[in-house]
Amino acid sequence: MRPLNACLILACIVLVCVCGCLGGVDEDAIHHDEMNRILDESINSINEELMSISLTTGENADQLAALGLDNPETLNFLKQSLQKFAYAHSSVVIAPDGIVIAAVPEQYAALAGLDWAYQPEVERANTEQVNIVSDVFWLVEGFYGISQSSPIVAADGRYLGYTDITYRPEQMISRQITPILAGTPYDIWVAETGGRVIYDATAEEIGRNLFTDPAYQEPGLREAFSTIVSEPAGEITYTFWDRNWQHQVTKRAIWGTAGVNGAEWRVVITWNEGSERVDKNGDRITPRTEEEIDAMKSFVAEAAVYAREHGHEAALAAFNDQEGDFVRGELYIFSYAQDGTCLALPFQPGLIGENRLATADPNGVLYIDEMTRKAGSGGGAVYYIYPNPEHDFRGELKLSYVLPVDETWWVGSGIYLPSVRAEFNEADRDELVLRVHHARDYAAEHGKEQALLDFNDQDGEFGLGDSYIFAYGYDGTTLALPYQPELIGSKRLDFEDSYGVNAITWEIDVAEAGGGFVYVTYTSPATGIESLKLCYVVPAGRDWLIGSGIYAGA
Repeated sequence: MRPLNACLILACIVLVCVCGCLGGVDEDAIHHDEMNRILDESINSINEELMSISLTTGENADQLAALGLDNPETLNFLKQSLQKFAYAHSSVVIAPDGIVIAAVPEQYAALAGLDWAYQPEVERANTEQVNIVSDVFWLVEGFYGISQSSPIVAADGRYLGYTDITYRPEQMISRQITPILAGTPYDIWVAETGGRVIYDATAEEIGRNLFTDPAYQEPGLREAFSTIVSEPAGEITYTFWDRNWQHQVTKRAIWGTAGVNGAEWRVVITWNEGSERVDKNGDRITPRTEEEIDAMKSFVAEAAVYAREHGHEAALAAFNDQEGDFVRGELYIFSYAQDGTCLALPFQPGLIGENRLATADPNGVLYIDEMTRKAGSGGGAVYYIYPNPEHDFRGELKLSYVLPVDETWWVGSGIYLPSVRAEFNEADRDELVLRVHHARDYAAEHGKEQALLDFNDQDGEFGLGDSYIFAYGYDGTTLALPYQPELIGSKRLDFEDSYGVNAITWEIDVAEAGGGFVYVTYTSPATGIESLKLCYVVPAGRDWLIGSGIYAGA
């Protein structure tokens, strides 16, 4: 979703179609039918999840009405309910006057007693006193959220307040539609009727408003998006960037509406005309050699020196030149400002100027954010899943290395590691998140000392083979590592895995930022084999973290 140039605007044809108008040839008819099928399945899946959340908040409200809002058991069943949804952010109980009575998980306990009556979401819930799916709103943690709430009503009919579950909509929606889209050439984006994008395959679009963001103000796009938002269902064509931000293409779109409890979300499925089906099969190639990795690092060092010697403008012109000296086969230089703004990306020009700090790979790893941190501390290596143009843009594990040019911007390059398995089951990821949240809550309830004893017990509740819980202090001190007890008490800030990625500092970075996903190559205690591991970490207190992981292909 980028602005169109003048020629493309003139060529942009917006056409609202009735059913059957997208094609008169067999290929078009096939795509039309398949897009409608996927759209229906996606809407149904989203609605089912929305209803599941609503039922849970309703059950919580009934419990609160029966027990009393200040009952000590309140926090326990709110925590248990939150564990049902791996993407859930928090749950609160709010009185009719807007005062927060309770909040979970533990890190939000201090919210109790605050006056939130001024917030539109709180005012609406307390005014309407019905089940509600809120509009998206900005959370202080730095992302957009949605609150699904249910009123708490006493047996005598008195309104006592409401309780909710708050979550990031893109995380919830992704879980519903990713399995449906797998192996197809289609994309989906979702927007509120007010124009706010709440899900997009391109993370940079999430949170933008179709009617106010400068990127969408060209006439062709305005007409297309106005039509989509104003009609509950339909078909249309418009011109926009492809999914890899390389070229502008004609997109065919079919949309419908998802939502419960008053919410209306336009679910839009798109197909780039002339695109082919995604081929997920491909021969494995030989593992990368140390010499190849060293050559990649030297390439980045060369680019950093060039940037310092030639200056910002000349260097970026050179880095963005597809035919220039800084594109060498698979290797090319990319560059970002320290605030996350993309400065150089020669094969994806549509992303130049975008702030990508919040961009995550398919497993939720915020790789731009971490590369920026690495550059700010002198440089380093990061893994992430990224489309490989040499393999039909199939997502593959990429190892990138970054160096600072100065305190304001940095350069990097990377190589793909297609020989490293990087497939993680969505259900396993959800289970991982819930496992770590349980361990965090256990530590909060039983205290740090007891929790660490239990985390280090191979025969206890948390000694689960590959699913073990680990813990580190923010100074790198190993606190829990049940299958490597000899490392307990040692500092591992300098630990590097087989590809030179400093995973412990990465985990600390992510935990200090509130929690999230990290990659590392590590040996499985169950098999004794080293493979890629997706870890999830959360802060357990002011100075330590708790985490666990799953191994690729396990």
